[in-house]
Amino acid sequence: MEIEGRRDMEERPINPNDSSTDWPFTYFKFNRERDSAEQVRNAILVVAALVANASYQAMMSFPDALKERNNSTKLMFIAANTLSWSSSFIVIEMLTSSFPFQRELRLSYFFMGFTYGIIALAQVGDGIPKIIASAILILCAFLPWLLRRLPICIKNMYVDAAE
Repeated sequence: MEIEGRRDMEERPINPNDSSTDWPFTYFKFNRERDSAEQVRNAILVVAALVANASYQAMMSFPDALKERNNSTKLMFIAANTLSWSSSFIVIEMLTSSFPFQRELRLSYFFMGFTYGIIALAQVGDGIPKIIASAILILCAFLPWLLRRLPICIKNMYVDAAE
């Protein structure tokens, strides 16, 4: 049987009675011979979208347990949540970079980030100055992008210096 996106090869069925103790983990791991690049991209895109959704939702309905905490605890939650959200958005952006309607996609990313930032700043409270909270939020939003681009920039600097 040929399935779109898969190479024509015989698959080992899932067998819970397998003598190996780690059978589910070895079966569901990425296998270069079994899994196509399209399937892997789709799986990563789904996971990144779920992480982005969960992070955005956590900011929209701020946890009740954190509402009663001090502002530094709220700020730590917001910073960690923003790192998670922005990391997943960078993965989504990388995986959809060859899709049509790039301008519209990037515009939607921008406005989603804008509303996320407004909601995050509203959740901080009055104990921490808004300028400090804004700086931390901006840093957390751009840190995954910087970590992704920094090695490329450093490599380009060394290549340019060697020439």
